[in-house]
Amino acid sequence: MSNRVTHLKAAHYFSVASQTLSYTKAAKQLHVSQAAVSQQIRLLENYLGVVLFYRSGRDMRLTSQGQVLAEHLDQAFEHIGKGLESVKLEPLEGTLLVSGLQSFVSLWLMPKLWRFSHLHQNINVKLFSSDEREDIHSGKIDISIDNLINHQDNISQSLLLSSDIIPICAPELAKSISFEHPTDLLKCWLIQVDTPIYRWEAWFAEQQISPLRSKKLLWAEVNSWYMGISAVKAGHGVFLCPRFMVQEELEKGTLVQAFPHILSNKINFYVNFAKNSPRRARIEAFVDWLREESNGQNDAPIKTGPHQSLPWP
Repeated sequence: MSNRVTHLKAAHYFSVASQTLSYTKAAKQLHVSQAAVSQQIRLLENYLGVVLFYRSGRDMRLTSQGQVLAEHLDQAFEHIGKGLESVKLEPLEGTLLVSGLQSFVSLWLMPKLWRFSHLHQNINVKLFSSDEREDIHSGKIDISIDNLINHQDNISQSLLLSSDIIPICAPELAKSISFEHPTDLLKCWLIQVDTPIYRWEAWFAEQQISPLRSKKLLWAEVNSWYMGISAVKAGHGVFLCPRFMVQEELEKGTLVQAFPHILSNKINFYVNFAKNSPRRARIEAFVDWLREESNGQNDAPIKTGPHQSLPWP
């Protein structure tokens, strides 16, 4: 059975005429001629096989069938109006749903979010942290921030920031061991994330040092940058992590870079949103603010010379 509504235009003209009880007034509201209204209603009556209006003196009134149809159409067009309103372009003010990787949200975005709220007091940001990518078209989020490239045509993606991966530790640990050579890092516990290109094996391979032979050295593998940073803040081992996530701690001296060498693979974070989102105005306001906040935080490329192969200690 087809759900296609026939004579929708005629039904619209009749609905307006049933409210005004005047073809002339209906034509004025619809911005058409009186003849056009009369023609559409006559077309509808021929299709239904019933008369919808009758004259009582100079007044035009609805027949019993016309009254029933008018009540149904009033509800139908009200429902259509609500549907159109729910998907049309929204104003700048309102709610914005933002999702990002837990470490990014906790360590970079959340401490800065108050500045956006100060600039745009009419935008209510609801922030979610998740290490799984959300479907932007599901309606659950408006913006996602992650480190994966998105190939969907209907998604707008732009690079937010790019950062070096560096070895970090507590200053007390660095002082006690006095890291002078890459192999000195093997004297303490090592922490890494569960992403292959950011593991210690890759870091030592770039130093032309044999892979880790003792599993005891690899104290922990974590599934978020946040967990690893928490561990080294407590003085436990050395962790490979994005520089921008610990930039403030490095400047304050509460964390230090254990060794100058950085991984050749940077980490990139991208901001994503649906191109046809009805919340485009507030999305663009938030994305513009993100770019301002990240300006200058993209690490400049650092050139390092070739390293000599070092013996295993």
